Amino acid sequence: MKINLNEIPENGREFELSHKSAELTSEIKDLVGSHPYEVKFSITPLNTHDYELKGQIQTTTSEICSLCGETFNFKINTRLHEILIQSAGPDKELEKQSRSNHFSELNESGPSVTEYHGHTFEVGEFSHQAIALSVPFNPKPEADADGNCKVCLKMNLNQEIKYDEDMGNFEKAKEKENPFNVLKNLKQTLPKSRT
Repeated sequence: MKINLNEIPENGREFELSHKSAELTSEIKDLVGSHPYEVKFSITPLNTHDYELKGQIQTTTSEICSLCGETFNFKINTRLHEILIQSAGPDKELEKQSRSNHFSELNESGPSVTEYHGHTFEVGEFSHQAIALSVPFNPKPEADADGNCKVCLKMNLNQEIKYDEDMGNFEKAKEKENPFNVLKNLKQTLPKSRT
């Protein structure tokens, strides 16, 4: 789905896309499968070339738990806040000037920047990227009140992973298990040599 940004009025326009109207289904199906989705956003012009996009994406993806390996439904509820700027196109000099060069210039609580080409904003591609970036590197399902996984019901997600052995007694355990320690206590008596 593409939006012609030249047609956005001065006071902005609101958009509501969902699985019922199916405008984005083919573009995000690889992420959400048959799960329902809802994308609500508004686009407001800031000047003749730049626009502000604010909204929200709600959907579910099928993920593999990073703790137990079970497949579970991961709920996505992502807020959107973007400044849409026109791509510099083939002019590489303008493209360098339109991007931030220093990490110190970035504001994590502020809006992100997304480029559009010509006068069209590709909502499908943008939504696909927003959903993909909302899935954490190591997804895990929600926990119940006791901190147990709602999928496998056997892990406590609130506790740290602990090993069975006590590392403080590691040296003592190592000595006990070392078979050569037995040799220390044996005395070897050699027969006296005859001369």
